[in-house]
Order: sequence, then structure tokens, then C-alpha cells
Amino acid sequence: DKFRVVALNQDGKIGYADGKAGALGVVTETGRLEAKEPGAKNIAVHYGTAAVKVETNGEIKAGAAVYAAADGKVSATGTVKIGVAIRPTADGKTLTILNGLPTAGPDAA
Repeated sequence: DKFRVVALNQDGKIGYADGKAGALGVVTETGRLEAKEPGAKNIAVHYGTAAVKVETNGEIKAGAAVYAAADGKVSATGTVKIGVAIRPTADGKTLTILNGLPTAGPDAA
């Protein structure tokens, strides 16, 4: 889904980040993760330094750190920091400047 944080598993497949391990980037264009689901065959994932909207699981204030959370969403607290909120949460999303992505999960070594 667009505006969700994704991670790369050991098989090289993309899935929603869980907020406990690494994060690859944020989906910026509508697509699909599963071949059976409707949508484009490919998805666009932003990583590195970029400003993107991200779906939140709560309120995040402008200037606050943004962390990966369950189901590919983000929150104001967590373990895997993905960036800084540029705007406060509105309509369930916050504009975030990504920095430090991708991050490796603990099993990536």
C-alpha cells in the first residue's frame, strides 16, 4: 500500500516493516506486494534522503522523530528510526524526511 514502510526479507522479498527489525523505505506509488492482489505489478519505494508521506498509527508532531511501527505504519516512538516529521499528522499521514534508510535487520548479517 502507498504510504507504508517496507522491509526486505532474507529471500529478497518486500513486506511491511514491523517496527522491530530493519526498514528499506516507503512505498510512494500504488502497487501490490502479493501477486494475487490487484494493482500494479511493481511498486516504487523511496529510500535515502527524501520527503514522503507516511501512514501513522497515532499523532506525530512536526519536528519529532519518526519510527517504523507495526503493519508498515509509523509512530512517534519505537526502535527503528526512519526520519523526522516535517508536518504534524493530518488525515492519518505525516510528511516525513527519511534519513538513514535503508536499515539492516538483526538477521541480515
